Amino acid sequence: MEEQFVKPTERGQVTIPKEMREKLQITRDTRLRIYVDGNKVVLEPVSSLDLIFKELEAEARTKGFTRQELDAEITLVRERLMKELYGEGQ
Repeated sequence: MEEQFVKPTERGQVTIPKEMREKLQITRDTRLRIYVDGNKVVLEPVSSLDLIFKELEAEARTKGFTRQELDAEITLVRERLMKELYGEGQ
């Protein structure tokens, strides 16, 4: 895909070219993460699971849980769910 040049509006908005949106399956409902990497502005699609995990992490942090404790709890819940869905053999 070739590079393209866009120009920000007065409010700093830019349009992601259609070909790029289609390639990355970006729709009007897609959430994007934006950050600065050196002298670049980076936009990347974020999955719904990423958003949920960030919300859980923020809530756990306010309740005093560490990232390690949160990871351990997620592992336990995942194992329990797998057993419920697929039986004890998993």
